[in-house]
Amino acid sequence: MKNTTNVVKTICEVGIFAALGFVFDELQGILFKGIFTSGGSIGFAMIAVLIIAYRRGLIPALLTGLIMGLLDVATSAYILHPIQLILDYIIPYALVGFAGLLKPFYDKSGSRTSKILWLISGTVIGGLLKFASHYVAGVIYWSNPNGFVWGLKEMNPYLYCFIYNIAFIGPSIIITAALLVVIQITAPRLLVQKEYGEEKISTNNLFQKTISIITMVGGLFVFIFFLIKYINSFSDYPDDYYGREAYGYDFDPDSMILFVLGLFMIVLGVNSLLKSFKNVFNNVVYLGVLGLITFASLVYDIARILREYYKLNQKPDTYVVNNMYWLWFVIGLITFLSVLALFIVSLLKSKKQKESTI
Repeated sequence: MKNTTNVVKTICEVGIFAALGFVFDELQGILFKGIFTSGGSIGFAMIAVLIIAYRRGLIPALLTGLIMGLLDVATSAYILHPIQLILDYIIPYALVGFAGLLKPFYDKSGSRTSKILWLISGTVIGGLLKFASHYVAGVIYWSNPNGFVWGLKEMNPYLYCFIYNIAFIGPSIIITAALLVVIQITAPRLLVQKEYGEEKISTNNLFQKTISIITMVGGLFVFIFFLIKYINSFSDYPDDYYGREAYGYDFDPDSMILFVLGLFMIVLGVNSLLKSFKNVFNNVVYLGVLGLITFASLVYDIARILREYYKLNQKPDTYVVNNMYWLWFVIGLITFLSVLALFIVSLLKSKKQKESTI
């Protein structure tokens, strides 16, 4: 029988750290918006991906970075081209997750000094991969001198893109590496996962099939409805922010995040239904994944509320706050707390079942 407890913990950790990293990225973006006008910021949002990389390995770290990227797209993306969208928003934090390749070396290290060296190496590698993604996007899509800042309009575009991107990624690497070293010295258990034993799988088959079908159908409705709304929201315009004769995109980010979450629900429903037919459905795993989906939705909504009031503060006389986000917040919070309560109950029952068999 598979170790479902570790699966659940990994799912929860990915969701929590992706949300934390997204919040860090949003806050540092607001702080440095006036300095890095073409995007980018100095901070330590990468630490969320790196902690998962050393705790859980490559795949969870890549997933954490990808979720951060998708949330970033949904809240603050400036899109010139679909490839630029991928290079500037979707994959940079996921690339940081390749630090997870160093996890085996970190785990086998016997001394604190060697562990610190592996932490620094992973941070540098992940940070440079993130830099490479932004640099390629800069050279291809942001190399018009009209958009160059800091009085560097006469500079070679290749050199300018290097200087601009390294100006925020370089300090971010140093800050993040320093924080990881502090964590290694003061709280090393944060970088080590705890192993758990096996536990029984619940067998209420009819209930499992029912909630799996409800999840699948509900996810399908959300996916189709908001995908259509997302596609219809696209509009193009002839000139970008810098007045270049190029094209860009504008779209409804709320619809994008909702149809992605709907897709996750479809996958969860189909997977759970198949497991229920094989009699290997696990309530704890199901509720853990569902909790992650609702948590991601809630975190996104909170970020949108913060941005709404930030815009209101910038333009108090003209901007009107969209109060639908508050309705979303109430529904999302109630849903998340309900799923969390069921998750805790199922986890306690699972532990009791395990203890009764010992």
